[in-house]
Amino acid sequence: MSTTVTATKKKAYSPASLEAGDRLLKAVKEKLLREKGKIDYASLRRDGYSETLIARLQAI
Repeated sequence: MSTTVTATKKKAYSPASLEAGDRLLKAVKEKLLREKGKIDYASLRRDGYSETLIARLQAI
């Protein structure tokens, strides 16, 4: 009995969709800053946001 392992396919995203995602994330960050004056990253972690999203928020 032989088994074969298939490689997982990595999704390719277009540059336009990545830029759109960055613009949306930037708008969310600006809204949080307007409403609260600062972003509480610890609160976002407690609310269940991923570390990847939080890192992207900090980078923008």
